[in-house]
Amino acid sequence: MTTETQTTPQTSTFAIKGPYLSAGRTNIDLARTDLLWLSFKVNAEGGENAVHAHTDEDHAFVILEGEVTFFDDKGNGKVLGEYEGIMIPKGAYYRYLNTGGRNLFMLRVGAQMDTSGGIQTRVKPDGNAIPADSAENFHVDPVEIEGKFFGAK
Repeated sequence: MTTETQTTPQTSTFAIKGPYLSAGRTNIDLARTDLLWLSFKVNAEGGENAVHAHTDEDHAFVILEGEVTFFDDKGNGKVLGEYEGIMIPKGAYYRYLNTGGRNLFMLRVGAQMDTSGGIQTRVKPDGNAIPADSAENFHVDPVEIEGKFFGAK
C-alpha cells in the first residue's frame, strides 16, 4: 500500500520597498506562485514605451505614488494618479509612460492564464516578442538615489 504525502502550500510575506531613481526604471519581484505574481515597478522617467500585449496573462497596475498615462494601441490615453489602477486583460495592447514629473511607483499584479507549464509571452502588434528590458522597448538602466527609498522601512 502506498501512502500519499500531502504538503501544505507555504505562504510568503513581502514588503513594498524600492529606491528613488534619478534615471531609468526597475522592476522588483515581491512574491510569486505558479499562477500569480506581484512586482513593484519604479520609473524615474519613461515607462514601457513600446505597445505590447501579454498573450496569456491578465494583469493590473496600482499607482502608489506619481502619475502615469496608459495608452492603447490606437494612442488613446488614460491618466491615472495615486491610489488608482488599471486592469489589463490578456491580449490587450498597451504601453505606459510616467507623465507626473517625478518618480512613479506602481504595484503590478499578474495572473497567468496558461497553467500547462507554458511561459508568459510579451508581444508587439506584429506578433514578434519584445523583451521588457530591450532597447526596442526604450529601456534605460536605473540610477538609484543613494539613501532615498519608497515604502517599508
